[in-house]
Amino acid sequence: MSFTKDTKLPSYEDLECPVVNVSSPALRAGSFHLAKYCDLQFKEFMLCRQEEQDPRKCVKEGKDVSLCAIDFFRKVRDTCNDTFTTLWTCLDNASEGEMGFHYCKKEQHAFEQCAKDKMNLERPEPGYFSMVRMHDTKRPVPSDPFRAGSLERHPPKLDLPNPPTLSQANEYPEARIGMKFGSRKPWVFEAKLWD
Repeated sequence: MSFTKDTKLPSYEDLECPVVNVSSPALRAGSFHLAKYCDLQFKEFMLCRQEEQDPRKCVKEGKDVSLCAIDFFRKVRDTCNDTFTTLWTCLDNASEGEMGFHYCKKEQHAFEQCAKDKMNLERPEPGYFSMVRMHDTKRPVPSDPFRAGSLERHPPKLDLPNPPTLSQANEYPEARIGMKFGSRKPWVFEAKLWD
């Protein structure tokens, strides 16, 4: 993105926002629970950045993310401070500074139990953030005429293409048998298409 004299930048007052003042080990220790606690704010911010293609238009959503993270760490401080401090200290003292959770399983379990009991916040199961999840936003659709793509939000299509029929597989035996010796050589298969 290039800037000219006509480019309007937000003022310092518009950008003013409290800072999430935690260290890397503390951020890593609370990362799973923070991501679930602030899930809607994170999605809204990323959707804005993707749709608008201009960070100046997503300052409000960025502030919402910061405020949600600050709220999360304040709740952790008020309810589970001892177990959380033990966990991030363990991560900070892990060998070679890698902050691996496998060194701190006992401390991690204690913090997860405290967060579940006192904050009513369970750690998401593995793969939770990889799953396809819908997000409904109240923001209007961007109306920039120079933006690539459609200006409408379409519901996702869940229609899958039909698998190839047996007659189509018989035309190309490589597709039916598989690659020999487990290597993938797409140029061999594509060459048959052009013969």
